[in-house]
Amino acid sequence: MTSLFGAAGAGLTGYKMNKRVGAIEQFEFCPITHGNHLHVAIAISGWLSDEQPDNFHTPWINLGISKEQYYLKWESKYLIALGNALEYLLHGAVTMATQEALKHTILAGLLAALTWPATLLSVAGVIDNPWGVAMQRAKEVGQQLAEVLISKQQGNRPVTLIGFSLGAKVIFNCLEELAKRKGTEGLIEDAILLGTPVPANPANWQGFSRVVAGRIINGYCSSDWLLRFVYRTASAQISIAGLQPIAWDDRRMINIDLSNVVAGHLDYSKKMDTILKIIGVSVSDTPSSGLAGKSGKTDVSSEDIKKEPILAVAGVTAEKTDNVDDVEVDDL
Repeated sequence: MTSLFGAAGAGLTGYKMNKRVGAIEQFEFCPITHGNHLHVAIAISGWLSDEQPDNFHTPWINLGISKEQYYLKWESKYLIALGNALEYLLHGAVTMATQEALKHTILAGLLAALTWPATLLSVAGVIDNPWGVAMQRAKEVGQQLAEVLISKQQGNRPVTLIGFSLGAKVIFNCLEELAKRKGTEGLIEDAILLGTPVPANPANWQGFSRVVAGRIINGYCSSDWLLRFVYRTASAQISIAGLQPIAWDDRRMINIDLSNVVAGHLDYSKKMDTILKIIGVSVSDTPSSGLAGKSGKTDVSSEDIKKEPILAVAGVTAEKTDNVDDVEVDDL
């Protein structure tokens, strides 16, 4: 019988992957903070560095959502390969001048006319293969995570999920799976997805309203050329969540522009403490705990946060606005 804190009191750390989804090789929960709490948080990284092959936890060491927090250790072999490819591409194969030019091209909305530099295309295979493999693994890990949460390994407690890049895709695919199942209403408290490599079409997100009781946060960087590059074979009109807001008018949906903080895709890992503060998540050096308050606007930038650190949620349209006065907030 499932207790408040999980089957036989073991919780997530005691989970054994008896029912395997796809070809998953590694799936394990490890504690960031110790202790039992009425609210559980799970953090998911999107790649690993070869220099620190077991650093799943590094971006999350100051996370302060709950007193009981875990990071997911998943498919490290493939995430290391991806991390090496990202490092090579951003710090070796492509000059800073080229990267800046690509950022400005994407910001100007000239994607349809974008011609990728020959030097970048010549090393495309370096990123395409590890990215493709890791994307497929992320989908399967997301489905596995859904199985875990449905089985109430966390007990009868709400769960907040937070992740960046392919870690955010894990969350996205987890929510997709949960939305297909019965008895999953309100299973997730908040879902925080940063730099997510998935479509921004609202139709792909609307099913999450049944399983997420609180907020669905989409943190994006509109100048993330690398994220656009890995989608280069798709239609130029394809919308990507990690590049733009989700135009879904729902009280749960919050879009946060991180472009003033995230200079490139790797910054999601390197600047996580700053990002957490911007999106209203407590870090260990702040006196408060958990997610920030629930009133304000749903489309905000890092510049806005300097003036207004408390984010809001309910009844605000998810269309980007440059004028705060233009945002209308419905009654809760």
